[in-house]
Formats: sequence, C-alpha cells, structure tokens
Amino acid sequence: MGEGRTVIGDEIKPTLRSGERISIQAVASPIFTHEGDLKGAILQIKDMSGTNFLSSKSIQEISAAKFENLVLGLAHELKNPLSGIRGAAQLLAEDAPNNEALKCAQIITKEADRLRSLLDTLKQLEPFAEEVFELIDIHELLMETIYLESMSKSGERIQYKQNYDVTIPPIHGDRNALKQVFLNLIKNAAEAITDKGQVEVSTRWITEHKLKGQNSMSIEISDDGAGIPPDSLEKIFNPFYTTKKEGSGLGLFLAYQIIAKHGGAIFIDSDVGVGTTIKVFLPISGV
Repeated sequence: MGEGRTVIGDEIKPTLRSGERISIQAVASPIFTHEGDLKGAILQIKDMSGTNFLSSKSIQEISAAKFENLVLGLAHELKNPLSGIRGAAQLLAEDAPNNEALKCAQIITKEADRLRSLLDTLKQLEPFAEEVFELIDIHELLMETIYLESMSKSGERIQYKQNYDVTIPPIHGDRNALKQVFLNLIKNAAEAITDKGQVEVSTRWITEHKLKGQNSMSIEISDDGAGIPPDSLEKIFNPFYTTKKEGSGLGLFLAYQIIAKHGGAIFIDSDVGVGTTIKVFLPISGV
C-alpha cells in the first residue's frame, strides 16, 4: 500500500454459519490527499461467485433464462455501490479545491446517472407475470404511441400515416411492455429521417402461415429515411450495438426479447437510401 497501488488479496473460501461455503477476495485501494500524500485506504470484499461461474462456463452454455437472471442480478447488485459513488462525487464537488477537481466530480456524477439509467433499462428483461397479461386493442395502443411521438422534437417534420385492418381482434399481452416496444420502434423510424419524411404504421392478418400453430397478425413500421447498411443490419439486435451517439444499444435488443416473450417475432428489411421496414408478428389467441 505504501507504494501507492491497489493490492489484490488471494481468493479465500470461508464457511458461513449456515454451512455454506463462499468465495471472496479482498481488494485494498489507496486514498491520497490533493498534495499526493497517502491518507487512507478503501477495503472491498468481493464476492467471486459470479466471476467463477462465468469462467467455468461459456455464455453459450447458459440458457437464455439463466443469462437474463444473471444480468438482472448484476444490475440489482450494482445499484447500491453506484449510489455511493454518485453521493461521494457530489460531496467532492462541494469541496472541490479547483475547477479541474470540480469538473472531474461532475463527470463522475454524470456517468453514474448514465449507468443507473442503463440498469433501469435492463429491468425490462424481468420475466412477465401472467397476471399482467390483458386483452389489448393493438390499434388503440399504436395510435396512442404515435400521438406521443408526434409531440416530440421530430413531430413537426414527420408525417405519420396509419393503415389498420379493423377486423383484427384484441391480443393478449403486457400493455406497458408492448407500448415501450412500439414507442422505441416508431421513435427509431422518425430519427432515421434527417429532414422531412413519412413514417407509415400498418397492421394486417397473416394468412400465409401460422405462428407456432396460432393465427397471427403483423405490425409494419416503414420509414423513408437513410436505411441501414447490411453490416449493421446483421448486428442490429445485438445488445449494446448502436450507431447513435447517445444510444445505449439496448432498445432493439429489448424489443426483440419482449416480442419473443409474447410468442412473436420481429424482422427488419432495409435498403440504403430508400428506407426501412420493421415487421412485428404477434399471435392472436382464441381465433
């Protein structure tokens, strides 16, 4: 510690009173004054269970459900220390000896807020409870979503065209989750148009085939924007992949997961310089 570096201890496996054996590791990091003198140390006790689990199994061997549970668990565990980091940064900002220290504290606060927002987004991976499923008028939901997006900054330059098959009955699903999906998809379509343009939202029965043995419908969202290059199209549903400066890369990944949990599917067709069409397929139960 006197050398001014972080010291990582050996991994140990103590036994709890319950008889359970755990794997932990101590990490000590030095704290310095503004003058560079050693002031103290922060001691962290790390639970190595998650690290050992991932090192002993590849991600490919973990089922989708277990992977989601792992992500949700990590998101939950990270929130508490993140709050501590943000609080400490705010205290540093109040006592900052100069502008450079104040700027650093503000950057820490901003990044902590960004990470917290990211963790909140990951909560959408939580399993749906059957109790939240209800009959949803998909057209009412789409019209509500389009209205919300038309009130945004892009609303003035985008013309929204709606073409619905009114014979389609209500579907079963999580209203809030589906609304988030279509809000994200319609928002993406609007943002793909750099100047004035059109976003068309339509629905229709699927008569060519059944979706997992059930009758189904499609929701198509088309724009006349810039289009998506083929190399980006291949990775579009990957988590954390984004072409936006401010994007988290989770929007389409979560949309894919939510639609899959509803027994549906989502596809994207795009031509550079022509536009993009997103097709969402959902089952219609009891028809």
